[in-house]
Amino acid sequence: MRVISTVGAVVVFIGFAVLSVALLVVDWDPWTPLDVVWMNLLGIISAAALLRVADIQARPSESGLVVKNMVRTRTFAWGQILGVAFSPEGDDPWPTLDLTDGTTYSVMAIQHADGPRAHEECQRLRMLIARWTHFKEE
Repeated sequence: MRVISTVGAVVVFIGFAVLSVALLVVDWDPWTPLDVVWMNLLGIISAAALLRVADIQARPSESGLVVKNMVRTRTFAWGQILGVAFSPEGDDPWPTLDLTDGTTYSVMAIQHADGPRAHEECQRLRMLIARWTHFKEE
């Protein structure tokens, strides 16, 4: 996903830039220089959104788990995470962390569309939670 999103961002950015210049070269009456600016801004915004998708991740460390989703990045201490829920049938697109405050938080870095790999990563996350929670109690 990271490679596809990054390549897509470059293609979208270049595509909008080329299209905006082509509109000026063709000399159509309804197009103005302001339209070229807006078209380039649209390309920049679209490329930025694709780059953000490329940066989605769940990064474990000794202190906790950093979850970067599309809009928000949160850091959870291992003691804040009670467990991980992930539907084997694909009812939910992402696993959710069950937190000690009674809320849940989706981990977009693991997607059900990845098939068996997603279930392996979810199991690995469960193992890390159990290991670090047990380690902190000792």
